[in-house]
Amino acid sequence: MNSDPSLVVGLLGPQDAPLVYPLVRLAYPGMARGAWMRLARRALRTGPRGRQGILVARHAPSSPPCGLISFRCAPDMRHGRVLTAEHFVALTFGEVWSVLDAFLPALENMACEAGCGSARVILPGDQQALAARMATRGRNTTHPMPIRTLIEISQNMA
Repeated sequence: MNSDPSLVVGLLGPQDAPLVYPLVRLAYPGMARGAWMRLARRALRTGPRGRQGILVARHAPSSPPCGLISFRCAPDMRHGRVLTAEHFVALTFGEVWSVLDAFLPALENMACEAGCGSARVILPGDQQALAARMATRGRNTTHPMPIRTLIEISQNMA
């Protein structure tokens, strides 16, 4: 459940791409604006049944984005079809975990709609406390098919 009901989550829109660039630079300082805009344009094409893209969070429908996470659906050897979300970035006056907490129901819904049995969230290696807090989510029983949310820490964040 989203502990901060004022956070609104949706797909990256064309108007969001330039607004999100400062967030991207926080996590990836070397990313040039042109490279980001090309990546964002590709992310705007989510494909059939929303199988890839970028979600953004904002504190109100008309406020600028305060967080983003990219996602894609693909087969997984252990878990079948999985929605994998990574490259989580948030800048907020509140708790960073509340932004991730807002993303999780949206990711789980998208996983269900895309026919995935699991949603995997990969967090940067410096987010150990955030991962520990989120790892208790487990199964979401509100979906017609149970979605297992897996929280992982990446040790390879470049």
